[in-house]
Amino acid sequence: MEIFIFNKDIYSNFSDEILENFQHKNFSNQEKKKTHCVAYLMLDSVLKNIYGIENREIEFVCGKPMLKTKEKFFSVSHSDEYVVLAVSNYNCGVDIEKIKPRNYEKISARMKFDSTSLVDFYKNWTDYEACYKLDSLKQSAKNFLFGFYMISAVSENSEEVYNLYYAIEKEKKCKF
Repeated sequence: MEIFIFNKDIYSNFSDEILENFQHKNFSNQEKKKTHCVAYLMLDSVLKNIYGIENREIEFVCGKPMLKTKEKFFSVSHSDEYVVLAVSNYNCGVDIEKIKPRNYEKISARMKFDSTSLVDFYKNWTDYEACYKLDSLKQSAKNFLFGFYMISAVSENSEEVYNLYYAIEKEKKCKF
């Protein structure tokens, strides 16, 4: 599984008209709409330019976005300034959350998480979200600490190898 991390501010390089071509949901909040569109624009770019997939048409199966061709599977998440894409040959889930102060003990108790610290809480929370996107709360997720962010990814293939890529913007082009 390849996990791509993008700074969502990359959308400042794209017009609203271009971004709206990648809208798959309706939003009342403009910032959430832009983040959603940026995520799917980045997904389209990765599928085309890295994997060479020509037909990138997306359908929703039980609420989960998938390529109609099933050539690859993907999952999308965003938090604060980052968008994360997981792309795999197997069904997968990914989640990212910014680690920030909160009453994690109360939420951990309600969710039945065994969290002894704020970082533990975010590990448990992103694990839960990634597994939920996979539609399997019984899978074991891989965790990555990325600055002040926790990323969890999970695959239906327990032997999956995970690779992280951080996209940097240079001269208004995305490089990996």
